[in-house]
Amino acid sequence: MSPIGHAETMNSMRPIRIMRPIHIVRIGFLAVAAPAVADMFLQGVNGDHAMSATHDRFYTAPAGGAERAFIGEGYDWSGVGRSSNGAWITMISPSYFVSANHYHPGAGDTITFHENNNPAGATHAYTVASFGYDTNYAGQSSDLWLGKLTVPLSRKHHIAIYPVLALAAGDAAYVGMFMFAYGAPDRVGTNTIGAIVDDFEIGRTRTMRYWFDAAEGTGTGAGDCHLIGGDSGGPSFAIVGGKLALVGVHFTTNDTNGVFDPEDSWPFGFGWSGDSFVPFYLDQLSANMAGEHAITVHSRADFNLDGRVDSQDLSTLLNAWGGKGSPLDLNGDGVVNSADLAILLDAWG
Repeated sequence: MSPIGHAETMNSMRPIRIMRPIHIVRIGFLAVAAPAVADMFLQGVNGDHAMSATHDRFYTAPAGGAERAFIGEGYDWSGVGRSSNGAWITMISPSYFVSANHYHPGAGDTITFHENNNPAGATHAYTVASFGYDTNYAGQSSDLWLGKLTVPLSRKHHIAIYPVLALAAGDAAYVGMFMFAYGAPDRVGTNTIGAIVDDFEIGRTRTMRYWFDAAEGTGTGAGDCHLIGGDSGGPSFAIVGGKLALVGVHFTTNDTNGVFDPEDSWPFGFGWSGDSFVPFYLDQLSANMAGEHAITVHSRADFNLDGRVDSQDLSTLLNAWGGKGSPLDLNGDGVVNSADLAILLDAWG
């Protein structure tokens, strides 16, 4: 394994790359030379950009081109920012954000946020403070990094702050969960969480791994993603109550040469990408966020993402009763019904 733009090794797994905008790239991390970065690799997309209309946040239809149909249109991406040094960041409180330890903004860098998905829409710039915290695992450095803005986000700028999905049921509850991955150049891919494992590329990092399915129609189908150089520090989100909840920060992949080869993908090879598993580090993050804290969501039944399951969530579920294909379908049987109500009541409080 390796951070996007770097290399990592883990037991029997072969080296991969981590993403990191530097001139010399270590196999394993997701880094590449700045400012040139490749687009996040998606099924059926790489090279011809045939799916830009559905997966690029700021896609504008050219004359005679495909009409915009962005898969993330119904979600708020405004809290995902890009630093003047090319690093991605994700806001978890008014002042604090997370990024990749192997490639993150430096003090004095500028973070740019877009209020909406219109490339000509409002943008807001904030400056990175000198504060920085490197997370650790069992006394070893990890790849999740906590940064801070010099001033808190202004409410009038309408920039999202994302809760962290910290399921009380433990790591196994995340496996099989649908996720969005955000990467270069403001591209959104899909996948499902495959495993939560320990990674030893940079010290020791608790890692959320997801596999690329090369064949169309497998995995999450067209748009199934694999991280490559330029994606370092970008977020992965689960969907809770139709809203984004943070689960990972892009860290590593088994891509070995900076250009993903489908022949390396499952079932032909390993074909996986890995994120720092943010819920694992919540206590460390909160302990270093002076005067602020990350919002934590302990159940997918917390539809309004306020950190508790209560009457507001019950009302939301009842209003969606009988709905098919709803994000409030907690057990995935295709309909909002008594089975979902039982899950909500079990998580009450």
